[in-house]
Amino acid sequence: MRGLFQWLRDVPHLFAKVTVVYCVAFGSLSSLWALRILSRTGSDPAALLGVILGFFGGELLLLSLKTILTNRKEDNLEQHL
Repeated sequence: MRGLFQWLRDVPHLFAKVTVVYCVAFGSLSSLWALRILSRTGSDPAALLGVILGFFGGELLLLSLKTILTNRKEDNLEQHL
């Protein structure tokens, strides 16, 4: 158990990786569920699916912008010291 915690501690950007996996998985499951609703009832769940995918897409956009816009020069200077 201690080895697992040490391994998790050593993974860089673990929160970002978990967030990406969660957003992609939940978006995919929501899309599959919307297709199921469409096939069973015939009603179009596009509005609800648009809101759900928009939310998780926005979350991924903010996470990627945070990663892109970080100042890498400060990180490189700290690594060399």
